Amino acid sequence: MKMKSLLLGVALAAAISVPAVADSPEVIRMATSFKIRSMDPIKQGFWMQEFGQGELLMKFHADGSITPWLAKDLKRVDDTTWVITMRDNITFQNGKAVDVPAVLAAIAYNRELNGGTQSVIPAEAEFLQTGPWEITVKTGTPVPELPSILAHESRLMIIDVDTVKAANGDFEKLEGAGIHTGPFKLISLDDQKMIAERYDNYWQGKPVMKGVELHFVTDENARILAVKNGEIDIALYPPVAAKPVFDVTPGVTLDLGAVSIDGFTGFMNVKKGPMADVAVRKAVMKAVNYQEIADTVFSGTKGKATGLYNPNFSWALKNYEFDLEEANDLLDKAGWVKKGDYREKDGKPLSITMLIYPQQPDLKPLSSALQGYFKAVGINSKITSVDSVNETAKNDLVDWDFALSSTGTATVGAVGNFLVRYIHTGGDRNYGYSNANVDQLIDELNVTMDQKKRDELLGKIQTVLVEDDPYAFVLALHKERVLVGDNYTDYVPGVAWNHVKWDTQPNH
Repeated sequence: MKMKSLLLGVALAAAISVPAVADSPEVIRMATSFKIRSMDPIKQGFWMQEFGQGELLMKFHADGSITPWLAKDLKRVDDTTWVITMRDNITFQNGKAVDVPAVLAAIAYNRELNGGTQSVIPAEAEFLQTGPWEITVKTGTPVPELPSILAHESRLMIIDVDTVKAANGDFEKLEGAGIHTGPFKLISLDDQKMIAERYDNYWQGKPVMKGVELHFVTDENARILAVKNGEIDIALYPPVAAKPVFDVTPGVTLDLGAVSIDGFTGFMNVKKGPMADVAVRKAVMKAVNYQEIADTVFSGTKGKATGLYNPNFSWALKNYEFDLEEANDLLDKAGWVKKGDYREKDGKPLSITMLIYPQQPDLKPLSSALQGYFKAVGINSKITSVDSVNETAKNDLVDWDFALSSTGTATVGAVGNFLVRYIHTGGDRNYGYSNANVDQLIDELNVTMDQKKRDELLGKIQTVLVEDDPYAFVLALHKERVLVGDNYTDYVPGVAWNHVKWDTQPNH
């Protein structure tokens, strides 16, 4: 109870940062730690899918499948040709028809201005109207992950481009302009909150609730107290380490959903230090108790890591194994000799530095647990907190051996981005790893359309990263999570950041 009192005491002190919320049971009241800064469709537009304003052509689901959303159908004709069939009953919130020319305009707008879109769709690709409600996509080179691209909130949001262009960069003019297709139209946005109202002519049916109030509250304790006091219905990004507190606090429930596509990932420094020894890297992976991290360290709020990917995916190998005996054997055979609690080799201690960052508080209990696992096999370790793990590890700003990050390995089902950026030689988030075999497998994967062949290539990549040349591995999978008040205990946390849907409502 002392922990509970401390948490709520801090929350009381921070509560003044929570804006007053009208007591309306017909409005979804939410709080998030991130601020929507404008209605700029390129720089901030991805938020619109999250809170019921914007929609995409395809939709990602918790089981790893991708199905039509605004599109009625998506078919692959051959390795470089796809056909999108659009629904004929959709309008933007301003009443304009979402017809093929409007969709093509949205695609062209993103391809011209959105660097993320440009990175995943070849410049030579063509999107052509080939029927009243049909778009033919000719990619030029194979783009096997096109369904995932169409389901990614930062790639091809469908918007009313004519209205956006008429605003001429004055994005405040887009508030209330109804440029999206979702169930709730954004009518007001400032530094404190976003207000959206129901779009009665929404294509899937009349939304259940009258609107959405999203409040920007950076302090996690203030968000917790707002839920406890009934000022907020749903708070995003609650600290999972506080689950024991939530369990004994009236008025709040930590609501867990499906296992996520993201997780806590460890990256090993293969360039120098102890981790340059493959045996040490293999031993580190064997020393981690993945089940205990999920069940005990995070009180069941994380999913057990069984491999590099969420096990729902067809290509996911379950090749992680907790085996202290084998970890010790690997180190013994590599010449790392136990001297007391820790090991050394040629007079050099087996000691590693772990990097974490303060923006992700759950890395504290995780790194502390890892210290215990590593000690059990004779590896000494210390924890260093830095502002940016990526910048620090990439540029060797401090001596480091093991970097922890919250990273998605298959965002909305797409594996290419993570493999190219983090694993492939020269990737912008590669911290020194280089394996010619893995590079070749990734290059082949990125132009392979056949799913059976893709599964085979991904299996080989996962095998190398565990058995031959370890570098990056997942320590725990996130579970979708929110903190809810008593009226929303039936709420199902969103998958792929889709927090508000047309039928989101309080308990029945």
